[in-house]
Amino acid sequence: MRTGRMRGKLLSRLERLEVRTAVASRQIKIRLGNLKRLPGDYVGERHTVVAKHLPSQNGQEWVEFEEVPGPDPNPPEFQEHKRGLPTLISVMFV
Repeated sequence: MRTGRMRGKLLSRLERLEVRTAVASRQIKIRLGNLKRLPGDYVGERHTVVAKHLPSQNGQEWVEFEEVPGPDPNPPEFQEHKRGLPTLISVMFV
């Protein structure tokens, strides 16, 4: 009986460690930049592009974002996170 209980505890601990390792190995990349907006009277679809890459500051990637008219030619695909590819978060200052 005692070995069965010990084995269950060890398996449970191993599962928790595997989950923790999987979450910790995910990379997050943050991109910061100012957003140049379309005129206020513009009506219609719009999307955002990276217009210019700026020098990095304190290890952070800086770019210039720009709103452009029309639908996004490359809409984002909603998929599961692929192992080895960083998650990209874009922070736009208006």
